[in-house]
Amino acid sequence: MKKISVIIPCYNAASYIDRCIGSIAAQKTGIENLEIICIDDASTDDTWRHLQAWEGRFPMHIVLIRQQTNRRQGAARNLGLQYASADWITFVDADDWLESDYFERLYAPVLKYDCDVSFCEWKTDTSTSLTYFTQREKEREDHYFTADTEEKRKKWIGHRILGDSPCGKIIRKSLLMDFRIFFPEDLAYEDMYWAPLLHVYAKSAYKIKESLYHYFVGGSSTVRSRNADYHVDWLTVQLIKWNDYCERGLMEKYPRELEQDVLNDAACFLKTLVLRYDDPPFSLFLLEREWIVQHISSWRENPYLMNCADIFSVLLDALYSPMNKEEFQLFVKEARKYWGQS
Repeated sequence: MKKISVIIPCYNAASYIDRCIGSIAAQKTGIENLEIICIDDASTDDTWRHLQAWEGRFPMHIVLIRQQTNRRQGAARNLGLQYASADWITFVDADDWLESDYFERLYAPVLKYDCDVSFCEWKTDTSTSLTYFTQREKEREDHYFTADTEEKRKKWIGHRILGDSPCGKIIRKSLLMDFRIFFPEDLAYEDMYWAPLLHVYAKSAYKIKESLYHYFVGGSSTVRSRNADYHVDWLTVQLIKWNDYCERGLMEKYPRELEQDVLNDAACFLKTLVLRYDDPPFSLFLLEREWIVQHISSWRENPYLMNCADIFSVLLDALYSPMNKEEFQLFVKEARKYWGQS
């Protein structure tokens, strides 16, 4: 039986997927310990042909799934999770890649400590080929920690100590299945729903203070795309997870922590409006403002936001401001100056 199931959503990844899978096949743990599940999310390029070539090389270790319609990363990851047979799960994006000792380093702590999550640092990388970090100095020592009290759990959630991304981690599969830690489907920004639930339910974790995951920056990305219709998915995911928190009874247990999470989302959405639209829609600002004011009376009462960055407080104040369209346009102009955009 394989030790780790590697889930890779693939959409028009022909330019990158060979590097990604190549870095996995070259792992020091040996590919015999891995189950590589690739979900082609209705690609329109040669991604499927590349995946078939890898399957031909490692037929006992690669599982291919081909979707007929594009359903975005969330649906692809959920589907991969259904196919996974190993006890441990890792998510890798098709344009990213791994250091050669990634699984060796991340798997050792789960054996030693029996923790739910083992994770590492990551670095952005603009390389177009399979390269490795030349230096991986540690700033701090690796750390094992638990959420064995409610106070510790609140700190986990409030400070996002496990990070915001599903990548750069190996996770106990039963944790994800038992607590329904899945991704929203057919929507962008699926990570912002998934990450808080991991903090709510994981009992222990181990952090490796080295960068073992290469996060590729260079192609088109969801967050950086301009004027994209799917940016509005941010609002939809925000609504979904608030309702889910309430249904799970989490708002009663962790009100300040989860309010902080939603306020952070709202501020980030406003930043997206400012920076990713040529003409930021005032209507989307109004939708976000109305929703936030309706659900959270004041951000300044949240203890996790007392010492937030100045620009973050400006964004939050704007969401509670009754500004009209002209005032919103002036706000956008001034905010763009702050971030170096004209």
